[in-house]
Amino acid sequence: MDPVVFFVVLTSLYAAIYFFDRFFKSCMHYPYDAFLRNTGLTVNFMSLHWHTSAFNRMLLRWGSAGNSCTRNFLVKSFNVGMLLAFLLLPIGIILLIITIFGGAQGGSNVMATSATTSPGQLEILLPGVNLPLQEIGYYIATLVMCTVLHELGHALAAVLEDVPVTGFGFKLYYCIPLAYTELSHDHLNGLRWFRKLRILCAGIWHNFLFAGFCYLLISTMGMTMSPLFIYNQHVIVTEITPKSPLRTKQPTERGLQLQDVITQLNDCPVTSEDSWYACLNNALRVRLGYCVSSDFIRMNDESIDISHHGADGTLQCCNELNPNVSCFEYVEDLTADAPLEIPQHVCLHVRRTLEDATDYCTVGMCGQGFCLRPLMRNTTTILTFKRQNLLQKALPPVIYVGHPRDVLHTVVVSGFVPRYQHVSSAWPDTIALLLKYNVVFSIGLALVNAIPVFGFDGAHITSTVIHSFLIGRVEQHAKRDLISLIITSVGSLLFALALLKVALGMLRPLLA
Repeated sequence: MDPVVFFVVLTSLYAAIYFFDRFFKSCMHYPYDAFLRNTGLTVNFMSLHWHTSAFNRMLLRWGSAGNSCTRNFLVKSFNVGMLLAFLLLPIGIILLIITIFGGAQGGSNVMATSATTSPGQLEILLPGVNLPLQEIGYYIATLVMCTVLHELGHALAAVLEDVPVTGFGFKLYYCIPLAYTELSHDHLNGLRWFRKLRILCAGIWHNFLFAGFCYLLISTMGMTMSPLFIYNQHVIVTEITPKSPLRTKQPTERGLQLQDVITQLNDCPVTSEDSWYACLNNALRVRLGYCVSSDFIRMNDESIDISHHGADGTLQCCNELNPNVSCFEYVEDLTADAPLEIPQHVCLHVRRTLEDATDYCTVGMCGQGFCLRPLMRNTTTILTFKRQNLLQKALPPVIYVGHPRDVLHTVVVSGFVPRYQHVSSAWPDTIALLLKYNVVFSIGLALVNAIPVFGFDGAHITSTVIHSFLIGRVEQHAKRDLISLIITSVGSLLFALALLKVALGMLRPLLA
């Protein structure tokens, strides 16, 4: 779906909900108000709000269950979370400063798979902008999971400190979901500073623990999925776009097929998704030659009488009207003293030459035959895909003449090769992608909440620390509030400037 279409549909949906909300409040006032009160739902312009107290008793049972050892373990765990929040504070500030004052990232990798920033910089992740719009479900599910676990941390810590939890809420601002925990402010402010900080830092700690748990699951997926999948030995083709040049249009054509297991790309073994991308990069950087016998060259040479330069400046020794042939250059073996037995340039049929070649070469050294290197355009190369089926039976290789980026953008592969034909690689890929989203969003949410920014946990943590540690030096409460306000304002300003710079960097390519 196009991003513009998505946002138009979402805006229309919100407009319809808001219209019917106004309509029912004017025509069916009492029944509709009763429905809203019973469900805890509130409809606002471009936002929805849901509040409930149904989970209060369940949380109370969780917090009060178990023996003293369990309670002591939870208290010590939240103590570690409090220390972690203070450690993340300088890291978050440094990242903001680097993002604001750091220079633009120079250069780019032609095989980059997604929009990224330089290491140590913040990035806004938005569906349809720098995240694929088809992953909007992962995006929303991850935000819901991360925010719910964050608020669950506050609630559980509050129950341990005997602070009443008065309710939970969920707000959806356009396409951004937010959750919150409603606590008794009187009880919370009546706690000692370290007990209050346990509650305020518990959400950050839960996000950090959840990120570590998801990362552990990602790291062990090869082992946990081993009964059904072979992981990181080869890659399997899971999707080929309709416009892919490697997609076969007729049954007799030789091209990539779904469920093809790719074992090698040119001279590069393909053992994982990372090696797949590395092999594509290597195919563009390194101009390979092919070891071809002299008999094959003499029998298949189709060179024209006069070699000339093509329209793009490359040397041509073939008839340009024939797309199946290419001019090959003989790469001499500098260590050999034998006289030249073949012409410097020969015109050969590409597919037959590659199928007859005995090996690859780069510097002219061949065990058998002569090293011939095809003269291709700067953005074109020859890709040979060696493949097999799920039964590990070798299939005829696929030869493609073009740019590796065409393969990258139109062919999707997975490192999970099914052991059985009825098992789909989409299962572990879906789980892995959701886990990766949770790792990134959980760490990001923990970092942002550690920074003193209005509306985030960092502002409340800063206020608690100021009022606790400066009470002996700054006796007036109003002055301590002013110090807390200044610190939070500086943090909010840095955060806003970082977001502004990142947003401008994202919009610049769209406006160019």
